[in-house]
Amino acid sequence: MDPAPGNHLQAVKIELNRLETYRRRTYLGVLALTVAIMMLSWAFREQGDPFITIAYPVFSVILTILGFAFWRRSLQLRTMEITLVAMVGTMILSRLAWHFAVGDPLGEHLLLLTGGHYWAVGIMIVGGFIALGFRGGMVTGVATLLFSGALTAQEVSQCFLAASDHCQNWVYLLRIHLFLTVLLVLTSAGTLLRERSWSAFARAETLHHWANTDPLCGLANRRGADRFLSAEAAQADRYQRPLTIILIDIDEFKSINDDYGHEVGDTVIREFAAILSKTVREVDLAARWGGDEFLVATPGVDLRSARHAAQRCRRAIERAPIAGVSVTATIGIAEYLPGQGIEDAISRADAMLYRAKAAGRNRVITEACELT
Repeated sequence: MDPAPGNHLQAVKIELNRLETYRRRTYLGVLALTVAIMMLSWAFREQGDPFITIAYPVFSVILTILGFAFWRRSLQLRTMEITLVAMVGTMILSRLAWHFAVGDPLGEHLLLLTGGHYWAVGIMIVGGFIALGFRGGMVTGVATLLFSGALTAQEVSQCFLAASDHCQNWVYLLRIHLFLTVLLVLTSAGTLLRERSWSAFARAETLHHWANTDPLCGLANRRGADRFLSAEAAQADRYQRPLTIILIDIDEFKSINDDYGHEVGDTVIREFAAILSKTVREVDLAARWGGDEFLVATPGVDLRSARHAAQRCRRAIERAPIAGVSVTATIGIAEYLPGQGIEDAISRADAMLYRAKAAGRNRVITEACELT
């Protein structure tokens, strides 16, 4: 069953906050794992490797500080993502450049290069798309491939100029770069498909929200209320649980518009809706039924409990002026009868509302005819 349309934006905000928390925890885990790998590499390093000896502890300290700032939420999520990709990318590519500069990438160190460094380059390409999305991932991935390709091209050209015996091994590096290119293409295609799917889903959700929400006050409109009521009536029929319909009318609203203007009238509608939202439960529906009339549906609540809730709402509205205008409300309540249809309950609640108006307004009346 769809949530009450009036609660849709709040549900979206909660889900977005939950997603951000998940992403933050994921990045903190990646940072911790990266630091652990670097420190293990540093602890078991070969003698005579100044890059690991010096650079790994420096990068570990920087990433630890970055993780602490992120944990304290001193950095925005997007800033953290960009910084994380930049730092890890710098470390991976500088290590790759160091290997080409001091090693023998086409000779005895070829296995170390292909098995120990290019897997990190592949992770860098995939991680760029995960953290930065399609556009940022493409920039990161293409730049990474170009940088690695330039290092390889320079090494191969120097090898041929020197007529080395290991020049034929350039084929292995070509295969690796072809693999990395395929990885870039597949990851970019998957990321683009994901982003477009989410975009289409978000548009559909937005259209659904605005189709079922009153633009003035943000509560459900009549269309949204009808969807909610139909679903709840079906639940009441199936499980024989109570469902109460409350109709609320702003007293003398036409006079408010005539005396103070439509701008004040709109403010009264918005503030009235805000008070109504605060006095109902999250599982209830609060809707603008039409003009100055509102509807509240309370699943699982019987007539007596609904009357107490309606009285709280009426007192809250009466307690303080809205936009400088004293506002009161008249309320009629009816309980849904299983099998009779939701329109029957609304019609009976409307009859109670008109009875309350005839009795002098600013009161609550139920089908039991209790005038309060």
